[in-house]
Amino acid sequence: MSNNLFYNKNMLSLSSRNNQLAIKLGNIEESKIVSFRKSKKGPIIPVLKFGTQERPLHSTIDPEREGLRYYSNSKVSGYLVFLGLGAAYHIIPFLDQSDISEILVIDKDIALFKSILTNLDLSQFILNKKVKFLIDPDYITVKEYLLSNYLPAVSGNLHILNLRSRFSIEEAYFTTILTSIEDLLESLSADFSVQSHFGKRWFINTLYNLKKAQSVKNVIPPIKKAIITGAGPSLEFQLPSLKKHRETCFLIATDTSLPFLIKNNIKPDLVISIDCQHITFHHFFAGFPTDIPLVLDLASPAWLTRQSDNIVFFTSGHPFSQFVNKNWRSFPHIDTSGGNVSHAAISLADKLGAKEILLYGVDFSYPHGKSYARGTYLYPYFMSTSNRFTTSESSFVSFIFYNKKTLTNHTEYGISYTTTPMISYKERLETASINLNAAIIQKGKTGVPIQLPKRKINPIKRSNITPFFSAGSYSKNWTDFLIEYSKNLKMLPDPEISLSEYYSKLDSSQKDLCTTLFPTAAALRRSVKTKVNGSMILKNTIDWTIKLIDDYIS
Repeated sequence: MSNNLFYNKNMLSLSSRNNQLAIKLGNIEESKIVSFRKSKKGPIIPVLKFGTQERPLHSTIDPEREGLRYYSNSKVSGYLVFLGLGAAYHIIPFLDQSDISEILVIDKDIALFKSILTNLDLSQFILNKKVKFLIDPDYITVKEYLLSNYLPAVSGNLHILNLRSRFSIEEAYFTTILTSIEDLLESLSADFSVQSHFGKRWFINTLYNLKKAQSVKNVIPPIKKAIITGAGPSLEFQLPSLKKHRETCFLIATDTSLPFLIKNNIKPDLVISIDCQHITFHHFFAGFPTDIPLVLDLASPAWLTRQSDNIVFFTSGHPFSQFVNKNWRSFPHIDTSGGNVSHAAISLADKLGAKEILLYGVDFSYPHGKSYARGTYLYPYFMSTSNRFTTSESSFVSFIFYNKKTLTNHTEYGISYTTTPMISYKERLETASINLNAAIIQKGKTGVPIQLPKRKINPIKRSNITPFFSAGSYSKNWTDFLIEYSKNLKMLPDPEISLSEYYSKLDSSQKDLCTTLFPTAAALRRSVKTKVNGSMILKNTIDWTIKLIDDYIS
């Protein structure tokens, strides 16, 4: 077959899959640094020329066997990114594996790409729905593409593979791309990990809370100055100061600090809880004053929403909660991205219009080797299991040092211990504080100090008019909303092998539906012991969700 026929065949295939790239190729001259020759076993390989030096991109003896060996040594599944195309001998063996969701090929030099398409028949490779190309992208383009097309919950883990011969020739370029992808994965992996652990629970809790959420009508008026109590050890030492400022401040108690306040006869003005796990009930053993508002995430455990009629729901970033907020009933939003309830309480105080927020017991550490204020969180459990062989003190020490990356800090106020998650919580709060209208004051000096940057005051939000914290009206009965949601899920097209291609064919309302499924999909993927591709995970998630809803409302 002549070169023109190869090129025309490849271009016809490419135009049906990536017309924009095909058009761009039409105006490009072929590369001057590449030639093509037969390997000893027959298949053609590209060879790059640099002066008198030649660099074959594949085995000069048997490139197909080399590709099979590359595949057998990799043994990866999920979403694959290949740095370097060559003649694709190293990629082709991956195409028929059912547990691979997508293959993204990244390479430099579009002239080289055109030469390869002119001299090799890659039409079937190009036509494979799993295969996507990015030619000559910068690192920003790669990041944007992956953010739009890599769906961790359904696509699976992302693996970066490279054609060593091609990588070494363009090492600086590919290293930049590699670093960019690794940075992106670092930010995505934490979110995926949380979804895989709590995705199903978020959905189930929200589903079970809709009936209650329809009936709530409670309102929280604006405030001027707030106290927020965390359950850190410093709360014990700050008790006199807390009681003094309590008289002039609106007291927001995190659920973890509630037992300490109850024990010391301090009644908060409201309590906030964001944890979706049933372990939350430990915080309410000491009692709950039902005449004050209990502010809950729509994804809080359903048993907790039954503890009081004075419930005020809010929505956070959970996709199904956002869908509910957009399509059924709007609830006020609170920032829970900090990963801890104190961060959410600060967001709440800011939403309520507070100009000053005093933090008590928000330590982001274990000062003096103590984990929590007496009577909170693990205290009742460790005290109940204490004996002469395992004291409560030894249980707390084991708890603190269970994390092998526990860090020791020596300060003028004594030794404190902290962990990577705690440092992350503190840093997220510091970042979020820039856009708060409220000034944050951390009381006590034994915890890790918060470094607060200069705030960006929003003149609109700085006005004296602060909206009341309450839900809007609902559009229909909660059962009708769920029936419609389930019906629309049933009408989604069957997922395809290439999830990014499938997703691109959906209209905006269908994409919104799919987004609500991703946390559950992440949890289902985590529970599956065998390797499956993303389309199967998404199909299983749709089926699981429909059955759960239909069983619940039937």
